[in-house]
Amino acid sequence: MEGLNTMFKTTNLYGWIKGFEVARAGSDSLEVTHLQYADDTLIFCDADRNQLRHLRIILVLFEGISGLHINWGKIFLYPINDVPHMNLLASILGGEVGSLPTLYLGMPLGANSKSIEIWDTVVEKCENKLARWKTQYLSRGGRLTLINSVLDALPTYMMSLFPIPAGVIKRLDRIKRNFLWHGDKEKKGYHLLKWNSVICAKKWGGLGIKNLKIQSKALMMKWLWKFTKENHLLWGRVIKTKY
Repeated sequence: MEGLNTMFKTTNLYGWIKGFEVARAGSDSLEVTHLQYADDTLIFCDADRNQLRHLRIILVLFEGISGLHINWGKIFLYPINDVPHMNLLASILGGEVGSLPTLYLGMPLGANSKSIEIWDTVVEKCENKLARWKTQYLSRGGRLTLINSVLDALPTYMMSLFPIPAGVIKRLDRIKRNFLWHGDKEKKGYHLLKWNSVICAKKWGGLGIKNLKIQSKALMMKWLWKFTKENHLLWGRVIKTKY
């Protein structure tokens, strides 16, 4: 991936591929052409045939130099706003035309960050977990362990970037609450404690189940702390340049 990163930087230097400009204010200008994570690369360029031809050449040269194979069947072109002749542009690169919003590295790309719908996948994962667990063989202590180790962990990845809506918190709390007190029984059991007491820390008499509202706020505040420490990194420079 380091070799591909170097090739993109060289291409940007000669102006063969133009990324998106975060800002155009003189010395504070910043242009992003690509982002890389593990074996995944996200490339930004204009809807221009020449730029896509250059991009195709870069990827072919990378295959020849590195000996690695690019899966052309997994290349997708995502138009931002209205882009004409998308099928023609896709044929140059050899990929397919996708549409936003889409999932990228498990995150909704191009979706409204305040939309409740982007959390449907998280809620479904929690429900699917419950469907696979044989709760009739679990004690209440066993259910509590599964809630703390599995159900509480599932929304954390999403909450690290998106504030969780109150409606989603109610849905997730209802799943955990019902699972804790009566498992998968059709008849509702008795709730022995108020939920606000259950989600308190153990030292305060609770069961240690996470308070999603407080956890979400803590994860959002963590970005403010990281910005003071990591504003030299790309994500920090983008925010600093734009705002």
